Amino acid sequence: MNKIWKNMAINTLRVVSSLLFPLISFPYISRVLGPERLGTVDFAASVTNYFTLIAGLGIPTYGVIACAKVRGDAEKLKKTVAELLYINLGLNFIAYGIFFVLLFRVEKFAQNKPVLVIYSLTILFTTLGIEWLYSALEDFGYITARSIVFKTISLGLMLLVIKKPEDYLLYTCILVLSTVGSNLLNFVHARKYLKVYRLRELNIQQHIGPVLTFFSASVASTINANTDTVMLGFFKSDYDVGLYSFSVKIKNILVSLNTAALTVIIPKLSECAAQKKYDEFRALVRKSADIVMFIACAVSIFFSTFSTEAISILGGEKYQPARSAMIVLNVSVIVLGMTWVLGVAVLQPLGRQQDYAKTMWGATVINVALNAVLIPVLGVTGAAVATLATEMFNLMAFWWFTRDFLEKTFPVKNYLKMLLFSVAANAAVRILESKIGPTSPLSVMITAVVLFGALYCLLVFALIPEMRGMAQSLLEIVRRKMTRKNEQ
Repeated sequence: MNKIWKNMAINTLRVVSSLLFPLISFPYISRVLGPERLGTVDFAASVTNYFTLIAGLGIPTYGVIACAKVRGDAEKLKKTVAELLYINLGLNFIAYGIFFVLLFRVEKFAQNKPVLVIYSLTILFTTLGIEWLYSALEDFGYITARSIVFKTISLGLMLLVIKKPEDYLLYTCILVLSTVGSNLLNFVHARKYLKVYRLRELNIQQHIGPVLTFFSASVASTINANTDTVMLGFFKSDYDVGLYSFSVKIKNILVSLNTAALTVIIPKLSECAAQKKYDEFRALVRKSADIVMFIACAVSIFFSTFSTEAISILGGEKYQPARSAMIVLNVSVIVLGMTWVLGVAVLQPLGRQQDYAKTMWGATVINVALNAVLIPVLGVTGAAVATLATEMFNLMAFWWFTRDFLEKTFPVKNYLKMLLFSVAANAAVRILESKIGPTSPLSVMITAVVLFGALYCLLVFALIPEMRGMAQSLLEIVRRKMTRKNEQ
């Protein structure tokens, strides 16, 4: 358990750095490029994600579980890595073939040809990055250090080079450079796990069935993640895509903050499932859900309550039309939290990929249909409502598929209390802020974060014994480590 807490701390550091860099770069980029050019780049990113999906074939998810099961045997691990990498590289040829055909056949793609061609480099280098191997090995120290270095380089280049809306291609190059550089370093760093085998020495066929199942779920998941942006690009304009992408970026930051610390639990859950240690599995899932809901209830309601100030700081007044979409997407963060726990932390480690895939495809149908109906009428807000409705469907379906295994694992009353405490604390801070009088958005946010954080934590830890016990356990682990360090 101490190792899990350590990995959580390291991964949380990585995510916090991932949050801090956008908090610096995003306000600058969104102001310099404006909604239209930002929309152009984000449209290209969403389109490229589909081809990255084809090249990945579900391996980014399956690879973590497959490698985690054999990480104790060096030779088996090397063979598994080689088998999955050969599949990946073969699919890259197919992905690029389809990409370049569509690039010259679809008018919308042809209009954005330069930015799409630049972004297409990420397809190959995402494959070479073999991020799934590092997650399986729980090498979160390296991942964190690499992430911070390349984000620092990207941030510096953005601030030095991007000066006007016409620099959107340079901005794209910097984004791609970050991906290419970090993934190339991944490949070099993993050389002790890489070995060239003849095809007849490998058993690639054993992975085809599971990979296709994960691929099916990944296809649906990627469609769900990118359909709103792509359909906005076709139905509306790059300006609307820019507004919506702004809201999505804020939501993604909150989701990353919410789930990143728990990514380290997936290899352990896979190991518990493989060894049929189901009591330990349920205990880990319970802790995961408690942490996820504690964070989700806080950040979701806070950024909805102070959405006007957040937009002013992060994007400027020209992004205020995205406020309603941002609030809807912020609410979805709570739903996404439990969706992540039930889907990624339960169904996948238990080998119930078929149930996961069924849910994802059902969600895809709902998402595409709702976007087709709502975007022409409500624009960016319609896309946000479609996303929220889709995530609610996912949550209900995942609960249905896991109800036999989890039984009464989750203290739902505690989660409702967290939501109530978050609403109450935000309301109290908002009222207090209104009494103080008008100040700058930055002053409002800084004051609100401090007051809300203190009040929310006080309510949760004072009135929910289980959360108080978890906090005390974590503090005890920290105290012991500090004591041992002082003794040395």
